[in-house]
Amino acid sequence: MLTFPVLVAFLLCAFKGSLQSLLDDLFATLQAPLPRTVTQSALSQARQKLKASVFEALNERLLGSLATLLPEPRWRGLRRVAADSTTLRLPAWPENQAEFGVQSDHPGQPYVLARALGLFATTSRLMLKAVLGRFDEAERALLAQRLPHLAGDDLLILDRGFPAVWLFTLLQQRGLPFLARMDGTPWSCVERFLLSGQTETVVTLKVSKAAQRQAQAAGMHLIDNAVTLRLIRVVLSTGTVEVLATSLLDAQTFPAADFKSLYHARWHIEEAFKVLKHRLNVEQFSGELPEPIRQDFHAKLFTANLAEALARSAYDTLPEDKAQRYDPNVTYVLNSLKTRLFCWLIQRVSPSQILTLIELYARTLELKRPDRKAPRPQSRIKPKPRRQYK
Repeated sequence: MLTFPVLVAFLLCAFKGSLQSLLDDLFATLQAPLPRTVTQSALSQARQKLKASVFEALNERLLGSLATLLPEPRWRGLRRVAADSTTLRLPAWPENQAEFGVQSDHPGQPYVLARALGLFATTSRLMLKAVLGRFDEAERALLAQRLPHLAGDDLLILDRGFPAVWLFTLLQQRGLPFLARMDGTPWSCVERFLLSGQTETVVTLKVSKAAQRQAQAAGMHLIDNAVTLRLIRVVLSTGTVEVLATSLLDAQTFPAADFKSLYHARWHIEEAFKVLKHRLNVEQFSGELPEPIRQDFHAKLFTANLAEALARSAYDTLPEDKAQRYDPNVTYVLNSLKTRLFCWLIQRVSPSQILTLIELYARTLELKRPDRKAPRPQSRIKPKPRRQYK
């Protein structure tokens, strides 16, 4: 029977492949396998009545439980939260073009991109909140709409695509601490700071009418008429100089030496998007219209968060010397969930089964490579994902 729990469980486990094959394979994992009673057609009809918000609610429930069971380590009382966005290529049906907008490639063929923005806890490596919006929506505006999900003890970490006077002012007036990279951006205060040779300085910028208009265009209202930033110079091992801007002005409480590693931790959200795209194949949707696409997106976020939580549980069991050198292999964790999660969600799973699996994850490790670097290509062709085979 395709009940509500079965439908939700299936979509959480629909990694990649023919829908009918996935249905057959997942039902075969039950202790008493059923004959084929659920067809691809029945699935497609049933999911039309399902909202993607179900998976958002499940993720919030999971995050709430993890906050109690696995409290996240903090830096000077602050939870480190990175924000970033990526694009997803969608089927070019008219409904998706209307919902997400349409672009054209060089031969003039239309294609559809969506912009996904996430808030990501860099220590626990959990996606706290994510949204799938139109490609032409600016990531700053998408972020501004997600700010109610942050608290005053969250440190928001941003890359060079986000800095704007209006956004910094909005964060300031809401009491949300932030850290952003500024070098390579056309800010005169940053250029003067680089020329000064100082290690750090504090600057105050007025909010111009243009900044007010930009905030209004994003649906925000600015009250403060100035924003104060602390600029910090960071020199990398390669000799590259980065400039970071933060609202944490107290140099005694928040020493400048800490900010290099703080900003570097932002890279984990890039890895999280890689997991979604290349391990969970999020662009190979099991449904091709806006709501099924959102269902798949939020379902895979839940699965990724569950995998990270299990990997962290395994990591916490490692001896200190091994924990310094190794991490559990998250790709292995995800692959193991593919054959187990459906059964867990439909039937009761005993704590001993979970503990046995965590022990297995603690023996399936990969070496940490903190100094590994790979130069980013200056230009590369983004491969087009294959369509999900039905």
